[in-house]
Amino acid sequence: MNKKQLRKKMIETLQSFSKEEKLEKEQKIHQKLLNFIEENDINSVGLVLSMPHEMDTWPIIEHLKENGVKLYAPKSDYVTKGMNFYEVVDREDLLTDDKDILIPDDTNELNNSPELLIVPGVIFNEKGYRTGYGGGFYDRFLKGFNGLKISALFDEQFGEVIVESHDIPVDLLITPTKTINAKENRLND
Repeated sequence: MNKKQLRKKMIETLQSFSKEEKLEKEQKIHQKLLNFIEENDINSVGLVLSMPHEMDTWPIIEHLKENGVKLYAPKSDYVTKGMNFYEVVDREDLLTDDKDILIPDDTNELNNSPELLIVPGVIFNEKGYRTGYGGGFYDRFLKGFNGLKISALFDEQFGEVIVESHDIPVDLLITPTKTINAKENRLND
């Protein structure tokens, strides 16, 4: 199968979760992610404003904001294929872009160097490589990003990842059942 077919199959798997099953898995991921952020005294986080089939990021955003952590979400430029991260101030301030994706107001604070970036994806391997949605936005952004890169995902999202030379892996993978040091897995390869 090619990337497009693998991506389509995985999205179908994610969409097949019942509401209850998805919520139960999300709560476990949220707790592990929040514990990690607190234990590592992280004060700024970049993360995606989730789509319905993805892990819901709103509980994370709300909890971290209540605890003084600054949150930044991406706004993509579909012409240049670039991305910038702007502060998420309030849910009511959010807009939608040309592809009906939630984005922050670009008059809010810009921060392309949060301490932690939670990188989305569709399919992952245990070395931190991922298949995203095909636009290459995150791989381009990650070239210049020096902070910690984590992906929070469902266990079902592990699968075949076709790694290309421009792909940039994440450092840590957090699922409902495990935390994987992907960076270490790459070093031990």
